[in-house]
Amino acid sequence: MMKKTQIVTLILGLLVITSLTRCKTAQEKELSPQLDSYFEQLVDNPEFSVILTKKDSVIYMGNFGCTRTTIFDIASVTKQFTGMAIALLEEKGLIDLDDKIIEYLPDLPRVMSDITINQLVHHTSGIRDWPALFAMKGWQPEETLTLDDIYETLKKQEQLNFTPGSEFLYSNSNYNLLAKIVEAVTDTSFERWLHDNLFVPLGMNDTYYVDSTANRLYAPGSSSLMSNTADMSKWLINFYSQPLGGDDIYKRMTQKGSLNDNQAIDYGYGLYLKEIKNRKIYYHDGAGGGYISATAFFPEDNVGVVLLRNNGSLHPPTIINDIADILFGDQTEIKPKESKSKEQEINDDFFALCAGKYQQVDDKDCYLTFFKEGDAFFLNMYNRNFKLYAKSDSVYFVKEAEAEFVFHLRNGVVNSHSLEQNGNSYLALRVKEAEKEADINYNKLTGTYYSSELDVNYQIRYENEALIIHSPVLAEDIILKHAEDLTFKSNSGFIQSVNFIEENGAITSLIINNPRAKNITFEKKYQ
Repeated sequence: MMKKTQIVTLILGLLVITSLTRCKTAQEKELSPQLDSYFEQLVDNPEFSVILTKKDSVIYMGNFGCTRTTIFDIASVTKQFTGMAIALLEEKGLIDLDDKIIEYLPDLPRVMSDITINQLVHHTSGIRDWPALFAMKGWQPEETLTLDDIYETLKKQEQLNFTPGSEFLYSNSNYNLLAKIVEAVTDTSFERWLHDNLFVPLGMNDTYYVDSTANRLYAPGSSSLMSNTADMSKWLINFYSQPLGGDDIYKRMTQKGSLNDNQAIDYGYGLYLKEIKNRKIYYHDGAGGGYISATAFFPEDNVGVVLLRNNGSLHPPTIINDIADILFGDQTEIKPKESKSKEQEINDDFFALCAGKYQQVDDKDCYLTFFKEGDAFFLNMYNRNFKLYAKSDSVYFVKEAEAEFVFHLRNGVVNSHSLEQNGNSYLALRVKEAEKEADINYNKLTGTYYSSELDVNYQIRYENEALIIHSPVLAEDIILKHAEDLTFKSNSGFIQSVNFIEENGAITSLIINNPRAKNITFEKKYQ
């Protein structure tokens, strides 16, 4: 009789669970038409997969030209797995985030001797970004590049972008070095350690690294991980159920980092920690090799989003915002966003020096015009006006975005500014209405220059009234256009500016800048 009662109780329990599941499914089905309609108008070619999770369930699947098991390169979304690896090793007492990285990687250069694991995790190390370095070395995406190649180049670096811990600047190199540290601590390949300790426990059977001989770009730690939305949904469900790691690990992964002055930064262990629609979000996206990827997790709602696509034409942050509108738009009272920048009155005299039209160096189609109309100050960008506010005499911001415009005053003249956003810096140069011929001896600039950090030669030539960079490693010559003094801008996406250094009337070197790889020195070679 007892056994029969237990069976009846079990059946009733299953019926209740089934009923609740059906009820939940019916509610969630109301979202499906909205999401279907949104994604169908968004996708203009195949190979796009999206999954939404809530708590421990998948609540939406959309697959366009593929299935939920189609494999994609998830690019920089990889970093959160590296972050988890570091958090687990830290929890086990095998590493300490305050440890210097040279304790584990003693062959790194002297300039990196004070960098800690914590600074790698939170992108505050100052280490240059390897994609920028290899672009200057002439690497093309169709060419093979391995973790060993990246490591050997990082070992040759003689300078950093900034003093460790003083700034935030996203750099893939940080997470490649974290992968090397995992290998040093565990005496296991990074790929095998992730497989055994992350993917197998979570049942992520289709998440893996392709063998380096079969994948042109192979950069474990920062990217190169392959997966699908089915597996990635298991990863996001783990953010809720936490069978792997537990609550302490997730608190560690989602705690904001900080700079030396204790200023918080919106980055955790391979995750951006932000807010949209007045909700916390753990987010990361990636792009590379024609793929785009993104994951987002809303911890207050236990909702996760995975986006994978084999065409880079979509903008993941916009899609995540749109999905949040569909999911939460009717439930959330949107408050006016307050800028983090402190506002002060604009200095009219200084703004007069800044007013005018500028062109971004990295995006030749992006023009920014700063002007005054009545008593107000504006920025026009992409044919849209934004009201300007001042943080200081030379720093302006708009309230629609977390971005600042820092103007550069030199010798009483402003001819450039930097757009500072999300830890990145984008230089823009003034567009001159009628450029005067600069009084420069271009022949004095010509010659061969060598960078020991990149192990590459550049030739500076003056041909057909144009100054160019030529090198056998580069796919094409780079045209340099005079900006001011001995500083030139380029028509290249990876070289922002070139500054020639003159000592005692002779040119001794040139310095190349990229937003993520600054002050690369090339010494002039004399016969």
